[in-house]
Amino acid sequence: MKKNKLSSPIQLIRLIVQIVFFILLPGLYINAFAGIREIYSGVIHQNFSLRDYLPQLIGVIAVVPATIFLGRFFCGWMCAFGTLGDILYHISRRVFKISFRVNEKADRVLKYIKFIVLGFLVVVVWSLGIAGFASVSPWNAFGILVTFGKLPDFSYAFTEFTVGVLILLGIVVASFFIERFFCRYLCPLGAVFTIISRLRLTKINKPRQKCGSCKVCTNNCSMGIPLYKYDKIDSGECIYCFKCVSSCPRNNAGVGVANKEIQNSVAAAITVAFISGSYFTGTVVAKTVGTSNESNITVSSDVSTKPASSIYKDGTYEGSGIGFRGATTTVSVTLKNDKITDINVVSHGDDAPWFNPAYNSVSSQILSTQSTDVDAVSGATYSSLGIMDAVSDALEKAKRE
Repeated sequence: MKKNKLSSPIQLIRLIVQIVFFILLPGLYINAFAGIREIYSGVIHQNFSLRDYLPQLIGVIAVVPATIFLGRFFCGWMCAFGTLGDILYHISRRVFKISFRVNEKADRVLKYIKFIVLGFLVVVVWSLGIAGFASVSPWNAFGILVTFGKLPDFSYAFTEFTVGVLILLGIVVASFFIERFFCRYLCPLGAVFTIISRLRLTKINKPRQKCGSCKVCTNNCSMGIPLYKYDKIDSGECIYCFKCVSSCPRNNAGVGVANKEIQNSVAAAITVAFISGSYFTGTVVAKTVGTSNESNITVSSDVSTKPASSIYKDGTYEGSGIGFRGATTTVSVTLKNDKITDINVVSHGDDAPWFNPAYNSVSSQILSTQSTDVDAVSGATYSSLGIMDAVSDALEKAKRE
């Protein structure tokens, strides 16, 4: 008799974990991908600073090591975007009775698209530094609209992320028909995880000699993996949703770590605990580092000689700009002899993991170049722009009439 996978204890536990992470850490996948970008950009440009970018690397520290050694549990259990896909597909099956399956060969080919997306981002956006793609990211649009405790700001999302919102809507529609549509075919972070998870120790085992002609596990696989072909699932596409284990009528599918069988709940608990512990430990450390980094940043150039034609009045002036999701960023800017000598944050409404690295980088660049037209920090574009606008506003107030 076929098992009811929805009432399976492991599926109920997984659902609870998904809901908790969706509420508490909906942007963890964005943080992880932005962190990977920072590491890559820092390495190729030889300017990576662990201290300055630690807040942005929390997601990487929490998620990537767990994925390398234990597999893509994050995708199946903790990714808010994946949870959204699961919810939409469940609604389509239970409410609208939609039944649609992608041909196995077509599915295999379509899964290469996410590697093309990743390659485009690495070569065009990361390596060449071509800006303007933040507004087309469905992740950014999702992050704007889905923040627990706040109403979705549709007006701001459509204004600032028009293309991203349209792509997100397309993904939502596709997710009603194809389970984990974005995860299977478009997710660049999923492409990274598909590659690095091939080294994992945790794998699904299912000896085919006990399966007969049964394909229940394949029919229930969230990622469309043809499980009936394998005794051991080595595919990097596996997200450890354990639907194959829950639905197997012969109790033939199980979880193994380094060739030793363990309970699937134990494997899941270890991974969730590792990622959660790493994230919150990293947050505490980053907050400590961020507090020390928020001390005054002062320009070291000579300001003793007053220019013949002065543009700004000496003194300290406050200015404001709009950061992430319309939050206000206020800074104080100190000027002497037409030079910016000091920049301090008075207040901001952005999240610390994004704001702190933006402040450290943008402030340093402004002080060294004496210009507000500097590079934004990847993954913290709107926090960066808010700081630039705030400094520009302060300079306008300091101008001589």
